[in-house]
Amino acid sequence: MSDPQTIALSLAASAGLDGAALVARPGVVPVASPMYQGVDATAYRLSDGSRQVWARIPHPDAFFADPASGIAAAHAAGVAGLGPQVLADAPGTGALIMEDLSDSHRTGTLDRLLDPQIREAVLRARTRFQAGPPLPRSRSVFSHIASLAAQAEDAAVALPPDWPWMQGWMRAAGEAIAAAGIDLVPAHGDGNASNLLIGAGGDIRLVDFDMAAMMDPFEDLGSFLVEAHAFDPDAQESMEMACGRMDERLFNRARIYGVADDLRWGLIGAILARTSGRTELEFLKYAAWRFLRARFALRDPRFEERVRRL
Repeated sequence: MSDPQTIALSLAASAGLDGAALVARPGVVPVASPMYQGVDATAYRLSDGSRQVWARIPHPDAFFADPASGIAAAHAAGVAGLGPQVLADAPGTGALIMEDLSDSHRTGTLDRLLDPQIREAVLRARTRFQAGPPLPRSRSVFSHIASLAAQAEDAAVALPPDWPWMQGWMRAAGEAIAAAGIDLVPAHGDGNASNLLIGAGGDIRLVDFDMAAMMDPFEDLGSFLVEAHAFDPDAQESMEMACGRMDERLFNRARIYGVADDLRWGLIGAILARTSGRTELEFLKYAAWRFLRARFALRDPRFEERVRRL
């Protein structure tokens, strides 16, 4: 397989840039902890002197991504004005050439989500994306957890001692949500703040569609709530922004999905800590944080009540 920069330069040339004059500069420095950013893909800013574009080349460590679904989601977001416009893609690898918004937008951070106007714009963008065309992949976080757990066992990954207890709760929660009924919509699926680009005027663009799939819209909301809000009153305010009203049962569903999202990313981090050659990235620290946050939520007496009240 070609190195990421070679793929990026070749794809940019196919998008109409002058291949002979192309210059590549690093786009994002990968950091796994304390924030998870730029880890799942190698990014470049490419310029031929007259045009500048952004290249995103998925890293082999992103074993959980589906290239077809990610590309379809990126195209859909670009067409709807919810993400950078896609200029070229490579379906086999999931590589993308997109418009470069780095001069007008900045990567999202948790402190920006404290601004109610920014937060409402983010939730509105995620909801608008759900009204778009269907995606090639359907996946539930609960089935993904089961798959990742099996993968971790095969790779002899050391999981937390209380993992069987946490996994048992996830099975019970998944069964309760399935019994309550699920509608599937196209969704971004990853509430990480770094998956947002925020313009100076509050314009929001979604990026990094590795988790994009057809899913329960409250799974998508839950992944955002667990990122943005440690406490229920603030999360309920965002629920009202997203849905127009506060519904206790649907809020419980979203909060449960948030716990599941923590466990999923804990598993991904633990697997990468064991299998990735990028030992300079703190995958184990990231995994420990996601497991810790999930553990706190599961030990909260309200969690069992949430499962009962779906």
